[in-house]
Amino acid sequence: MAVADERILQLNPWWRDPTAVERDPKVRALEKRSFRWEPPVLDAIEPGPQRVHTLRGPRQVGKSTTAKLLIQRLIERGETRILYYAFDLATSHAEIVEVVQRARQLHPDPEGAWYLFLDEVTTIPDWQLGVKYIVDNGPSDEDFMLCTGSSARQVGSEQLPGRKGKGRHYLQLPVSFRDFCLYALGIVLPAETLTPGQMLTDEGRRILKTLNLSRVELERAWRIYQQVGGFPAAIEDYINAGEVQPETIEMVWDILAGDVLSLGRSDASTLKLLERVGRSLGAPLSWESLARDMDVSQPTARSYVELLARSFMLLAVFSWDTSGGGLSARKQRKVYFIDPLLGCVAEQMVPGSRPPGRDALRENLAAIGLYRSATDRLVQVDPVNGSVCFWKSGRGTEIDFVIAEDVAGVKGDRVPVEIKGDSRTAIANARRSIAPVFERGVIVTDSVLDLEQPIPAVPVHIFLAALRERPERKPFVI
Repeated sequence: MAVADERILQLNPWWRDPTAVERDPKVRALEKRSFRWEPPVLDAIEPGPQRVHTLRGPRQVGKSTTAKLLIQRLIERGETRILYYAFDLATSHAEIVEVVQRARQLHPDPEGAWYLFLDEVTTIPDWQLGVKYIVDNGPSDEDFMLCTGSSARQVGSEQLPGRKGKGRHYLQLPVSFRDFCLYALGIVLPAETLTPGQMLTDEGRRILKTLNLSRVELERAWRIYQQVGGFPAAIEDYINAGEVQPETIEMVWDILAGDVLSLGRSDASTLKLLERVGRSLGAPLSWESLARDMDVSQPTARSYVELLARSFMLLAVFSWDTSGGGLSARKQRKVYFIDPLLGCVAEQMVPGSRPPGRDALRENLAAIGLYRSATDRLVQVDPVNGSVCFWKSGRGTEIDFVIAEDVAGVKGDRVPVEIKGDSRTAIANARRSIAPVFERGVIVTDSVLDLEQPIPAVPVHIFLAALRERPERKPFVI
């Protein structure tokens, strides 16, 4: 299929008028919104030479807008060889090569390094072959390339052997609780952020105490965020109407249904999966019982979970063995929603369905906060090192999360994070469970703050407001 010159020129109006980027539909739409957000990935991506990056995340979180804002920054610093192209309708990796080659032919000043933004290119089968051809055959070996997509289905094979330079996977998720406080509610927070391990240091405790000064505002934000979540459209609804509109929840469902239907799966079974995940948040999930609830076979039930995890809609958390066995693929795993709004889908679409309970949602949002902050994995579908996981002893004692972080005073290289309410007895029992195995860790509560113990208790709204964001993931090019 021949690439239309008109489409290339239409998508790159800054070739003839650098100010045209200010009139780009994505940029203008952002300026018109009540909710203005600059995702952490915007500053994390380094648009330098000899780099091939990917930008992943669920649909409708603004990845294309992030690409356009990066383009705007490049134009402001005087760059002219910038190509943006949306490949959402492409079917062959050969089209990638055709677009880039034709763009060089059309540009009045093609010689030199290019900045290539290939939007939704990772949906094309074997897309990396087209990218590799461009890298290997030039004409410039100084190009920057950002490849975006809403799925990580083939991420294991996405390597470019022999590629010079640097590249990483980057992740853009729905708006975090911290950014919701900053950008949606205008709460002033300390600039410093923490890893869970850093919360155990004197400096970390100082930052947590500083955040506690905004306790009333953060508690209110927490109540709102549990209902609204982080999809920009949902936050826009809240700012303008005080609640998330049914149409926005339907939009989230359309994203899910589109992903499963594109691979020949059933939307009815997907709704049953969402309903079951909502009922089972925080509990290890049995493939047998999930398959029974979904009316499918166990391998099919597992394939649904893996599909939605690779589409950044679900998060799988595996069991970890402190005795040296590491992560287990055979044991049951926990499954969480990537955003609280996903817990509302079944409630709206399935009569009689209920949203997740308050305690379960607290654990779910802690899981997502740790996934944002404490792992370099792009997705958690397989039990691989570096993942957020949970721990269960032979006697049945369970720690909700253990993360890979080397911290002084903690046995091994895992930091435990236990989610509790405000019961003093439950908090004391959690400390007794953590201390013999790990010595130190963090207990996340509903509202209790106790930073004087070696294993501190931190309210969930302070814990999440303190957590750093880690948009950079494992290296893309090896």
